[in-house]
Amino acid sequence: MSGGDASRQDGTVLTFSPVARVLVVFGPATLGVLIGFALPVAARWLVDVGFPVLGVVWRVAASVDTWWKAVVQAAIFAVVGALASVELVRGTVRVTVGAEEVRLRTGESEAVVARSEIGALFVDDAALVILDRESRRVFHGDPQAEQDVLERVFREHGYPWRAEDPFAGLYQRWVPESGQLPVAVEAVLSARSVALRKKAAKEAAELRGSLEKLGYAVRDDGAHQLWRPLVRS
Repeated sequence: MSGGDASRQDGTVLTFSPVARVLVVFGPATLGVLIGFALPVAARWLVDVGFPVLGVVWRVAASVDTWWKAVVQAAIFAVVGALASVELVRGTVRVTVGAEEVRLRTGESEAVVARSEIGALFVDDAALVILDRESRRVFHGDPQAEQDVLERVFREHGYPWRAEDPFAGLYQRWVPESGQLPVAVEAVLSARSVALRKKAAKEAAELRGSLEKLGYAVRDDGAHQLWRPLVRS
């Protein structure tokens, strides 16, 4: 056993390392307690010096002037921190690497990708990405395990791990009505641009699938969309 991996008969489970687990589980609540006790002291100082920004907020915080009020406030912040820990764990991916498949559990949902369907795996901006043999993105999520652990275990199991996106050089920035793409693809990219501006993540994901059916992949670079043709491996 090393870092955040544990071998089992049905695969190697990749999750938080012991240190990372302690930080994730207890860190936010501990920080909440510290803020709860320190905030009134800092607020009183800011009120005394006449700090002009958020004056009402500091005056309210400074009103916590007894030990029991400080304890109550610290408890509230601790609960908020604990809830943040729960959401962090639920939003990250526990990966189980088996001989014939990869299982990816996020919260209560689980995705299973057969080994035979995987064309490449890599980490992009801290997210684990799995592409199929036609270079379509079949999974994207923030793993609990660190990148070096993911790389080592996937390589040990013989999966096609890559140091980076093998098709990164094929992407081009989408320029509306440039004439480079079929009309149907332009229409989907235009609709997806609107969805991104509206922060409609589910709609944007569905439109990604529509693009892949038309033979194109898309990724986001800030406010811009980058496209490339699908590539069979």
